[in-house]
Amino acid sequence: MPMIKITQAFNFQSGGVTKHYKKGEKDVPQAVADHAIARGYAPAPKEPEGAASKSAADPAAGKSVSKA
Repeated sequence: MPMIKITQAFNFQSGGVTKHYKKGEKDVPQAVADHAIARGYAPAPKEPEGAASKSAADPAAGKSVSKA
């Protein structure tokens, strides 16, 4: 279960059960985290800096620049 920081309280309904999530840092199920991030109730998680620089380098490394 991911730990997210809820910036605005919201309700989440699943299987006929509605649960209220208050502001603050909470461990929540993945579906709740996805809902909160998509609707703006929680900020999107930041990518680690090592992963960002690696993903930026991968597309350039995969292209070949040779001309015949």
